Amino acid sequence: MVAEDRYCADILVQVSSVQEALRGVSQALLKNHLRHCATAAIKSNKREDNEAIYSELVELFGKFSR
Repeated sequence: MVAEDRYCADILVQVSSVQEALRGVSQALLKNHLRHCATAAIKSNKREDNEAIYSELVELFGKFSR
């Protein structure tokens, strides 16, 4: 669109749409991670796994709650 010299407002609308689509993908991946990977790590009852996954989850929620 930029190369085609399209109207800036139209480009901004498209960028916003892409960002929203990526946000949806991120939410789906996070949900899958919680359902499978994090749950398996927590169920393992290995202290180092639990500490690692809890730290990772706090970091992920921090990144995605902005």
